[in-house]
Amino acid sequence: MDPFEQLIAENNRYVREGEHVELGVRPSRHIAVVTCMDARIDTFAAYGLQLGECHVIRNAGGRVTDDVLRSLTLSTHVLGVRAVLVATHTDCGVRDPEGTIVERLESVLGHPAIPRDWGTFSDPAEAVRADCDLLRSWPDRPEGLTVGGFVFDVTDGRLDQVVAPFEAPAP
Repeated sequence: MDPFEQLIAENNRYVREGEHVELGVRPSRHIAVVTCMDARIDTFAAYGLQLGECHVIRNAGGRVTDDVLRSLTLSTHVLGVRAVLVATHTDCGVRDPEGTIVERLESVLGHPAIPRDWGTFSDPAEAVRADCDLLRSWPDRPEGLTVGGFVFDVTDGRLDQVVAPFEAPAP
């Protein structure tokens, strides 16, 4: 069975067994989590969250990118989010202390990589600090938005605080 057939079969089981729960569009705990797409991170289990309680925004490295800011603008101004947890993690695939990600991509692609910010970093804690600073100065942040930064350890599941939660001043 190919991967899509497996996913469709699991969805059919999900529907057949009545596992789907209809929830409101606004996250009930008014929080968004920006984290990495890494398949080893079960965001809901690791943070004690349930479906419907938060927005989870994932990308390579858990970085605050333009698209994350687009999502957070909607999340905070339209859907009631009042806190953002930013978390990268140990042993991340975009950790690139040698600065060789473009060369590595080009060797696999067989052609030049599209020029872009790949969101790489040398130190996950420093990446979290930089992203929290970006949210601190984000011109579209709502008044009273609380932001905190953390590093998730993929070896033991521990969440280490890097940036103490702070209320971003009004723009």
